[in-house]
Amino acid sequence: MARIFLSHSSIDTAEAIALRDWLLSHGWDDVFVDVDPERGIKAGQRWEEELNKAAERCKVVIFLLSANWLASEWCRAEMELALKLDKRLVPVVIDATPLTDVPEEMRSEWQVTSLIDGLRDKVVTVTLPGGDRKAAVAFASEGLSRLRIGLVDAGLDPTYFEWPPTADPSRAPYRGLKALDHDDAGIFFGRDGWIDRGLDAIRTLRSKDGSALLIVLGASGAGKSSFMRAGLVPRLAREEHRFLVLPVIRPERAVISGETGLVRSLADAVADAKLQRSRTDITAAVSGGPRTLAPLLTELIEARTATLVGARAGEQPIIVLAIDQAEELFLADGRAEAQNFLHLLGQLVAANSPPTIVVFTIRSDSYEGLQTAKQLEGLDQNTLSLPPMPQGAFAEIIRGPARRLDKSGRAKLHIEEQLVEELLKDIEASGAKDALPLLAFTLERLYREHGQDGDLTLDEYKRLGGVRGCIKAAVDAALASANGKPTIPKEHDKRLTLLKSAFIPRLASVDPETRTPRRRVARYSEIPEAARPLVELLVDQRLLLKDKAANGDSIADGETTIEPAHEALLRQWDQLDQWLRDDMAAMIALEGAKRAAKDWAGHGRTREWLAHTTGRLEAVERLRERDDLAPSLDEPTVRDYIAACRLRDNKQQRRRQVILGGLGIGLVAVVITAMINRGYLEQQFGKYSVYLPSYMPGPFRAGAKALMPAQEVALATGDSFTECQGCPEMVVLPAGSVPIGSDVNADEQPVHSVSIARPFAVSRFEVTFAQWDTCISHGGCKRWPEDQLWGRRGRPVIGVSWDDAQTYVAWLSRYTGRRYRLLTEAEWEYAARAGSATAYPWGDEVGTGNANCHGCLASWAEEGRTVVVAADGKSEAAPQFPANAFGLLHMHGNVAEWVEDCYVPSYEGAATDGAARHTWWPCTRRVVRGGSWSSGPTEIRSADRAGYEHGARNGLIGFRVARTLNASR
Repeated sequence: MARIFLSHSSIDTAEAIALRDWLLSHGWDDVFVDVDPERGIKAGQRWEEELNKAAERCKVVIFLLSANWLASEWCRAEMELALKLDKRLVPVVIDATPLTDVPEEMRSEWQVTSLIDGLRDKVVTVTLPGGDRKAAVAFASEGLSRLRIGLVDAGLDPTYFEWPPTADPSRAPYRGLKALDHDDAGIFFGRDGWIDRGLDAIRTLRSKDGSALLIVLGASGAGKSSFMRAGLVPRLAREEHRFLVLPVIRPERAVISGETGLVRSLADAVADAKLQRSRTDITAAVSGGPRTLAPLLTELIEARTATLVGARAGEQPIIVLAIDQAEELFLADGRAEAQNFLHLLGQLVAANSPPTIVVFTIRSDSYEGLQTAKQLEGLDQNTLSLPPMPQGAFAEIIRGPARRLDKSGRAKLHIEEQLVEELLKDIEASGAKDALPLLAFTLERLYREHGQDGDLTLDEYKRLGGVRGCIKAAVDAALASANGKPTIPKEHDKRLTLLKSAFIPRLASVDPETRTPRRRVARYSEIPEAARPLVELLVDQRLLLKDKAANGDSIADGETTIEPAHEALLRQWDQLDQWLRDDMAAMIALEGAKRAAKDWAGHGRTREWLAHTTGRLEAVERLRERDDLAPSLDEPTVRDYIAACRLRDNKQQRRRQVILGGLGIGLVAVVITAMINRGYLEQQFGKYSVYLPSYMPGPFRAGAKALMPAQEVALATGDSFTECQGCPEMVVLPAGSVPIGSDVNADEQPVHSVSIARPFAVSRFEVTFAQWDTCISHGGCKRWPEDQLWGRRGRPVIGVSWDDAQTYVAWLSRYTGRRYRLLTEAEWEYAARAGSATAYPWGDEVGTGNANCHGCLASWAEEGRTVVVAADGKSEAAPQFPANAFGLLHMHGNVAEWVEDCYVPSYEGAATDGAARHTWWPCTRRVVRGGSWSSGPTEIRSADRAGYEHGARNGLIGFRVARTLNASR
């Protein structure tokens, strides 16, 4: 980590190797010795050039002083170069060289350490270059200890980061609610163990397949951003031979084009590498996808490799893309860029050329969006769960930055011990997830208000309001400072009204999925002009952050942005928390409309993408009555979307009125007929009441038309039937045998034969939203699955768990009086193969036009246009799919399908009669088959299988049903 150059005479190679090994054993893992077989100078390299390059990049030069060193012109030249480059010089004596012989330039400024004075009790045997000779070296442990202390005191501890940064010498040691960054690595305390875990996880991923995803999960307030920015990234950046870390990306409103987006990250990396690429060039490379982005990344890697000294043959650093606050990828603002960005990442990681590790930080309650993102389907998502800061670490968070301040040469800061004890007691008493941000905010305020006199005391802390009251005290201080300002109303209520107009919905909103508060980045120009003076006072109190957008941002060049400093503000400021609770329904409606509008616009503004109707549409339209929310509905896309929804609903309403008018006339005729034939109807009802005295079974319920036994027995292979209105169409499959499994994946083995003894029926399509809604209308299903704005009706139902599917088949069985169920896993593969023994029913190659999956049809899948195909097989956005030999559609791709079985990671012990496996205990995971629209060709094979938690719900999984036929067949 600390870059150390060992200057030695070639005659003293053994001593140099021994000292290098000692340094490595004590944590200094970036040491340059010219004869090192891995990091030294290789045969054929230009010796002088490589040596000078190594000297330029190091931070400290250790000179192994001896008579041999003093006699070497090259060693003297290395000293002169080190002095010229203003490096730290550490002279150590390794023989009986008199101190007076040490060059004056060293003696006058640097402490000379002897490694031979006293007892030489550190004896090691080293292997000399070439590998055929060994040598014994003896150092004094006391001298080595002095060397270690000297390196640490000089700021060269292996874990040391320079602080304060050279570019910001007056940087505050406590950063408040703002996340710590690369410049704050030296004052990032309390996460040492987790940093090691994170680094180990990334190094392990690099050593395996190269490209990978790592998701850092944590609750809001756990410190994920600081962990990424001040913990992982600075340490990965030090491992130059292994990693090329691009500047951290934050999605905000524009994850590709924004000020903290992908293009800006690449532009900074390109500038650092001194490559000649304009921002326009970089934007074009990103827009072209992996085909054009990969060469740019490769060029960055090659530029870095050219600066490395002693890189192994073929060794290159791997790209690391760090995305902070990934939950912002799933907000309505910037949704289109976010979808394209995820698609780009998915393709880049899957291609593994160049190898790329993507590290996300994301809130735990938002992870489902990333976990089920169709663009990342098929990629392993390695997770690192970051727990809340342990109580024992808070003392170091308090004391550590003060220690660094003391060593920085600036005025020292004494922290009263009673203050530390009180802070720890208050933090422990709060027990809230906001403990860390509240402590950080409190320390920042304490230092800003009282730290200039050289100490922080318990009395000052109490006057500040304590941990729990620090945010309220800051808000109160901002409002109090408004007194006497002519542009701000004097009345407290009016001030709060102005603040609310600034925050909702511009700076604070609600996630419609999790119903939790979310901070937003707003253009300063979006804040109502009358509220801006109050907003500035909150900026002064560090509750809000202002920034300038640089050239190329999706927000206008140079325009100011503003956002809450932390989401803790949304929870800990009671007034704001109450505003958010009061307006939750309105903000969810607004967010939903904005998302739907962007999806509608992104799919050609077609009628099928109009997701708002009746009550849901009216709820959005009522938002126009709100002066604070109405401007959000006037964005052109949102305005056009709502107008299109209203036009569509008005047409449907007129059609309903015409139909109801006709029905009304017909109803009068029916009533008159019934009055004329009253006696006959009463007679028929009496007949049925004799046979069905206490209940009316399924086949006689309204809408049910279950097969009678004779009809069921007469069914032949390929026949179809529907046993109730709004229920699935069933197709009869014959009895037969099939080989189950394949040699592709371990959980598909061993391949074994299964015999299906009796015919059974399978739904031709996956169960649709319309069929699920029928279950709801009859009271059999209670849950209303979200369609994720893709539309309902004939599209496969999604967002249903295995438990939900069981609820549906139980209702269908009760309603029809016949046995409906999920398919067993063996039945599913039997039905999917339809008599074939190849990877797909149509052959061993996926081909084109045969499956709705990622990459299966180049004309649309490569553009990221993923769709859910309607159950009638028709969709304007996707190809027509042929039925298999059994007449079943969409068994491959489209949506994955729950089946009955527990997921067991092999077929060892599987039944040969097609029965479901329920013996795996505990049975927390159920089998999913067929892959989805987001799966690659391998995942939609007839034999492919996966296991999901039985309660999992996402947009990739639906189900189809089976029907047991009469045993007399």
